Amino acid sequence: MSTNRLPSITSAVSTKQSSNLSLSRLAMMTSVALASSLPTMASASGLFLQEAVTANAGVAGAGDGVYTESAAALWTNPATMSFMGESLTTINVMAFDLKMKYIDDDDPAGNGEGQSYLPSISIFHAHQVSEKVHLGLALGAAGGSSLSYGDDWAGANALDSITLNVIVLNPSISYKINDQWSVGGGVQFSWAALEQTTKLLTAEQDTDWAYGYNLGVMYRPTEALDFGLSYRSKSEHKFDMDVKSGMDLGIINQLSTEIDVPEIVDFSARYGFSEQLNLLTSIQYHRWSHWDETILDFGLAGGVPIERDWDDVWKFAIGADYKLNSDWRLKAGFSYETSPQDDPSKQWVDLPVGEQYRYSVGASTNWDDVVVDFFYEYADLGEVDMDRLSVNGTFDGRIHFVGVNFTI
Repeated sequence: MSTNRLPSITSAVSTKQSSNLSLSRLAMMTSVALASSLPTMASASGLFLQEAVTANAGVAGAGDGVYTESAAALWTNPATMSFMGESLTTINVMAFDLKMKYIDDDDPAGNGEGQSYLPSISIFHAHQVSEKVHLGLALGAAGGSSLSYGDDWAGANALDSITLNVIVLNPSISYKINDQWSVGGGVQFSWAALEQTTKLLTAEQDTDWAYGYNLGVMYRPTEALDFGLSYRSKSEHKFDMDVKSGMDLGIINQLSTEIDVPEIVDFSARYGFSEQLNLLTSIQYHRWSHWDETILDFGLAGGVPIERDWDDVWKFAIGADYKLNSDWRLKAGFSYETSPQDDPSKQWVDLPVGEQYRYSVGASTNWDDVVVDFFYEYADLGEVDMDRLSVNGTFDGRIHFVGVNFTI
């Protein structure tokens, strides 16, 4: 792929060198190159890995806010700890294969593909300290990806490679009001590291801490019926990255920007259809509508706004958990996620977002005193059209997840 697919970037730099364009104009041109490589931790990107912190992955996360057989449920709803007994520990081990393809509508030479294989591990523990009170601790890899399209595709001047890692420490507490009701809450300490490159520029790795909280309530009217409602607050990461390039950028040597993780509201339910069969469901609301733009601050006046204009996202999940015999349980689930942006002129190469479909199967068995859960999930990220920054084509993405969870 030749560099003339984004001539506004390369020609702007060469013109600056020959005719001394103002620093403000150079900052604007440089922002175009960097803007499209800024990620978010939206689940639509595959960067916000809900699967790494899911309590019941074999059912696509359905009923996570009421699933008391895994300590990982405290991540979604801390009130679930009140129904977990004296002590419960869960270790989630997972690996995923993320692939994004780009098909150029104008020139097949502009096609591109990025793929990432990464492992993940998360640990959860709930412990009863009194008749009414449980304490919990979650250490979760809430996000992570390393994706490279190379420097020959149509958007190479906007995005070459990107690496993002997010680890969250979430201590929590629950209080059992009576045999039917419990409430819970926690605080989250989120650490993130971001690094990104384009064909022309490199924004070197920076790290940041962000803070938030989560709240939840659980209601068990009968042994066969559970309801849970929980809330996780918004958190904001700010990065100040050194900018490097083989070109002369003058005084422009740093980029500051923010990445937001939205508020999430989860409603979950479980119905014990029989002694063998549990039916599970969840509805989640991700508040992305506040995310109107990304501001790129190069230390010059005002910064450069990049329009996003996202809508809120709804996620619907259903699943079933069936006891096959005394040794094995079988699981299956499905989830659907709405798209936060359907306008091709507002899509960006960093995060081509559309509707999502997840298909999950799993099985669990006992190994002495340890419950072992195996799961596989396929995430269809759909086809997303983009017509922006001279990148006119379609993105097609998918993720394979495979993992095993151990609960003691």
